[in-house]
Amino acid sequence: MKITLETNSQTCRKESAVITRFTLYGSPHSLPTYKVALMLRLAGEPFSFRYVSFQKGVHKTPEFLALSRWGQVPVLVDGERVYLQSAAIVEHLAKTLGRFQGSDPATRQAVREWLYWGVDVLFPPIFHCYAVQLGQRKLLPINVEPTIADYHHHRAEMALSVLESKLSDRNYLCGLEPTIADIFCYGDVAFAELCAFDLHRWTNMVRWSERVTALAGFKAPFALLAMESRFLIFHGLSAHSFAEKATGKVAF
Repeated sequence: MKITLETNSQTCRKESAVITRFTLYGSPHSLPTYKVALMLRLAGEPFSFRYVSFQKGVHKTPEFLALSRWGQVPVLVDGERVYLQSAAIVEHLAKTLGRFQGSDPATRQAVREWLYWGVDVLFPPIFHCYAVQLGQRKLLPINVEPTIADYHHHRAEMALSVLESKLSDRNYLCGLEPTIADIFCYGDVAFAELCAFDLHRWTNMVRWSERVTALAGFKAPFALLAMESRFLIFHGLSAHSFAEKATGKVAF
């Protein structure tokens, strides 16, 4: 499948010559997009990034809806296949790349349960808190009532407290080694920090976050993704040089 939403055809042709596998569609403001990008980054996998502007309505275009049936991000194109929903995408990547999936069936089941807990409990309130922040900064045309904002903030605190308690006797969520459960949940915690939560209230979670951010290749949300389309190479001098020529800037 070859789908392009960009007008810079020369750059896209150059990218295709270098990268043949992963293309990530999303937004730097999207928590789920960051989770997938971070998984690719920590796994050392290069990928093209296609910025999907919701304010410009790109998610409603026929071209994008041909990729994403719900008009949501992230979308990952892996060769000829299209994958949707961040939890499903990181599971796919862990399995196909053999990275961060857990060492045995019991661990992998625990990982899966943490992913679904993250989608259900951790992500929604932090997402809403971040939307409140964007509205206050006039980056989104929204105005949330203080009582509603306080409600989301309280729910986020409750979810972060769950992480705090579960990390009291372990380095990572599912054992001694990091898994996609850690990458996935950290993606939300990173945006909680952007929302000015005082994370140091949760000392176990802070130590866990430090372990995640110390992993080789780690990048914070807006250091990893920009509000433009580019392709990201994480190793290889010649590829790095090509990235500078194609985008006009260093790509990592």
